[in-house]
Amino acid sequence: MNKKLIISLSIIGVVAAVAIGGTIAYFNDTETSAGNIFTAGSIDLKVDHLKQTYNGVDCETCSVDVYSSIATRVVAASAGAAFPAVPYNAVEVVNPHPAWQNELALAPAQWIWVSDPTAVIDTTNGVQYTFQNKFQWNGSVASVDLDLALASDNGYKIILNGVTIVDKLLTEFNYASAVPLTGPEEAAFIGNMVTNGQNTLEIIVWNKPLAADPVTGNPAGLLFKLNVHRPSQECGADSAFQQACRLWTGKDLGQGDTFFNFNDVKPGDRGTNVISLHVDSNNAYVCMLINHKQNLENGLVDPEIALLDTDATGELSQYLNIVVWEDIDGDGVYDLLPETILYNGGFDGLSTIGKLSLSSNGSDNLGIAWCLGVQTVNGDGSISCDGSGNQNIAQTDKLLADLVLYATQQRNNSDFTCASVQLNP
Repeated sequence: MNKKLIISLSIIGVVAAVAIGGTIAYFNDTETSAGNIFTAGSIDLKVDHLKQTYNGVDCETCSVDVYSSIATRVVAASAGAAFPAVPYNAVEVVNPHPAWQNELALAPAQWIWVSDPTAVIDTTNGVQYTFQNKFQWNGSVASVDLDLALASDNGYKIILNGVTIVDKLLTEFNYASAVPLTGPEEAAFIGNMVTNGQNTLEIIVWNKPLAADPVTGNPAGLLFKLNVHRPSQECGADSAFQQACRLWTGKDLGQGDTFFNFNDVKPGDRGTNVISLHVDSNNAYVCMLINHKQNLENGLVDPEIALLDTDATGELSQYLNIVVWEDIDGDGVYDLLPETILYNGGFDGLSTIGKLSLSSNGSDNLGIAWCLGVQTVNGDGSISCDGSGNQNIAQTDKLLADLVLYATQQRNNSDFTCASVQLNP
């Protein structure tokens, strides 16, 4: 009797275990956090150079060339285009069609398109792409002249600062020569179409659709060169400053982007600059640093010899003085408070300036005043320059230097100092 009871209890235990196992299978809950990722942040510093003066004369643009290149942006595409996700940079057409205009005639302009070779779908559907170049013009626009030569496969429309100048869309045979736009139809393409500041040139190009042999028989492309210029008698063909000064809107700096380019300064010469700084994505500290400074003797003349200038180092930087301030309104004038002076002294003692605090997607301006002589910040905020005194020892000397603008993140970096930045030697 007792033995049978024990067996029965064992069976019941097995059944219970099976029932419990079934309960676990049906009652459960799973939570998943998908796509976890860590991405390192970035700092992108853009630099404007919007104002410059030399001895009281404003920097004004004399001439600008705008031309098709891989820097030209593709900013719009028609429905059904092979590359609808814009913007991006155009690409060079490496082997232009033999019937196309020789691009050397408009050098350094290049034949460009959105791809090379033309996408198959873009040879059959009558695609249109919009190509865009921006350029800076500073100064009078009253007598500005524009010379534009253009070739495209096939039709085109020209838009300057939002105004359509020429509309030859849905026309053919525009690729055999780069035609200067000087006829009656293009008469409006002169005068006040250019604005003081940033200008936008857009060219819409249409590729006539062909069904047969589209890849080799129906390529597409654009070639153009625009020269914007003022009459030489207005610009001052003999003005070295106007010919050499450069202004630009926010960008990454490259070859030729100089803030100072003076080849014949004299005692008492003076100038101002406004440099605007922009960062995106993250709050940043920004410093201005001087690197690769060189004082070149550049040969000796009699007055230098008379002053016993016997070493191989130039003396020009000894007489160059500079004031740098936070130019809140960007007008190139020191306005006292709330604007503050960041540096006031000789160029020889200048190595680092900062640290400016920039908010994400914010900007700040550096005002710079320089003087070859004694520079004084007066009580009313004006800055004067006195070039008197014997500076003969600096004749023919040359000063070269890199002006480096350095940005670093603010978060977790409160102890940062500009003096801690190590630049390449």
